[in-house]
Amino acid sequence: MSSSNVTTSSAIQNEIDTINSFIISYARYVYPIIFLFGIICNILNIYVFTQSTLKRNPCCMYFLASSFAALIYTAVNLPLRTLQMGYNIDPTVTVLVVCKLKNFFVYTWRALAVWFLTLACIDRFLHSSSNVNFRGWSSYKVASRVIPLTFLLAHLAYLHVAVFYEILLPRRTCSILSSSYAMFLGIWHLLTYGTGAPLLMLFFSLLTIQHIRHRQIVPVNSQINEAIRKSNKDRSLVRMALFQCLIVGLTTTAYAAFQWYSTLTSNQVKSNLQLTKDNLAANIVGSISAAGHSTTFFIFTLTSRMFRKQLLCHHRQEIF
Repeated sequence: MSSSNVTTSSAIQNEIDTINSFIISYARYVYPIIFLFGIICNILNIYVFTQSTLKRNPCCMYFLASSFAALIYTAVNLPLRTLQMGYNIDPTVTVLVVCKLKNFFVYTWRALAVWFLTLACIDRFLHSSSNVNFRGWSSYKVASRVIPLTFLLAHLAYLHVAVFYEILLPRRTCSILSSSYAMFLGIWHLLTYGTGAPLLMLFFSLLTIQHIRHRQIVPVNSQINEAIRKSNKDRSLVRMALFQCLIVGLTTTAYAAFQWYSTLTSNQVKSNLQLTKDNLAANIVGSISAAGHSTTFFIFTLTSRMFRKQLLCHHRQEIF
């Protein structure tokens, strides 16, 4: 072997080691921060949306369901990712049930968090419509039925994950043996999480904006104060839905782009350096996606006076 080849191999190995070292540091310090924000922010969301003035509003019900799903996803996924990538400790490779359930819950609850936000966007579209029949679908009764139905459908849609994930020997990794199923799962999750839901969010958000621009309500004098109060509340909920859907849509777009890349190159033979770079990219886009579910509280607080009022009002009541 020539000296130039030895030098090249050494340089490649050094680059691989550098990237792996960065991944370890990234997992040890970035993931816990996202976890902390995710737990605190989603608990605060749940606290606000369970207040008596909001808990029967259909849009707030979808926000509440999304926050709960994001809380479960954050609590399950990020600690395990920190242990796996940051400390080389993987509980999923010792017990088969843990391997299957961890991946099943992560896929399902991550998708639920996005789909409940999508339903919030659809609800604002229905509520802002000039068609009374459309507005009738924005109700407590409908939301109380759609939420458990969505919960059930999401679990059924990802039930196959619990079937195909296995502990693979001799490397002892919790992964998928079938390459064809791995490709199917990549496309399936891309459509149901990475691309499908964000596109629906964008579609219904644009329609909602169009409804708001064209719809004008002229109340009689005796109804002015009540109409203004309801209008302000509706605008707050619309802003919350639009901005939250925008942020989650952007964070899932990065994930979707990487999923497309992974799916399209799944059958290619890659060098160790390229595999390491792919691993780095997977960790970064995964953390971006997780951050999208962990910062909802800040989006709601910045975009809605009503949300801030509910939070501060009840906080003061507890103090005094």
